[in-house]
Amino acid sequence: MRSSRVLDLILPQRCAGCATPLTAWCPTCARSLGAPVPVARPGLTSAYALGRYEGAARRAVLAYKERGRRELATHLGAALAAALPSIRAGPVVLIPAPSRPTAARARGGQHMAAVAHRCAAAVRATGQWASVVPALRLDPRAADSVGLDAPARAANLLGRLRPDPRHRPPPDIPAVLLDDVITTGATATACVSALRSTGVPVAAVLALTTAG
Repeated sequence: MRSSRVLDLILPQRCAGCATPLTAWCPTCARSLGAPVPVARPGLTSAYALGRYEGAARRAVLAYKERGRRELATHLGAALAAALPSIRAGPVVLIPAPSRPTAARARGGQHMAAVAHRCAAAVRATGQWASVVPALRLDPRAADSVGLDAPARAANLLGRLRPDPRHRPPPDIPAVLLDDVITTGATATACVSALRSTGVPVAAVLALTTAG
């Protein structure tokens, strides 16, 4: 993984989806993240994703999360901002799904928080009000969820995904939870439950991609 990051630094910029040179995210690959499509998972309502976790979209998410392609936050945030009006009209609070602290340190920060801020900036550029509140935190004891099925993911998050008392969203503005991938839906469900337990109204979950 480290060698991949070094190559990314010394080689000319290439599209994260198809390796077209001199662009971070080409117009063709950008179309892999389109209009929001409903995602059905047990216990999860009002969830949407912009594309499937495959092909160019999957490569972009992985390049951003795991290979240090931080410039992609602007493109991913813009894609989410373009989709927001169709699921939530008016002012909106954007809440990024949290990563494990160890993963966040390895990635140079909470990756969805950076995307959320780019998304909010794109929304504000259209004249609408948007704010980002990192209202959730994940306990360091939570394990990596890769390879876990839905019950195991839920058990892994139980009591470990909690509201962050330092960052409380305004109670009168609906929130939209932002995530990169919806797989079993366990993470999104736990996030929504944690927010609602403190009276935060959650209008929807909006993810870049969905798998499975």
